[in-house]
Amino acid sequence: MEEIKQRLAQIEAKLERRSTSGRIVKYMIIIFLSIFFLFFALGIVQFVAGSSV
Repeated sequence: MEEIKQRLAQIEAKLERRSTSGRIVKYMIIIFLSIFFLFFALGIVQFVAGSSV
């Protein structure tokens, strides 16, 4: 019985670590894509403003 409890605690610890690292990766991807689309939108605005002159 004690061995089962220890094994369950190990599995829960692994899942907690995995979800934390996954969350960090997800936030990094979201930040990267946000910056990319911001620069993309700025480039379009500059292109449109430059071509209308």
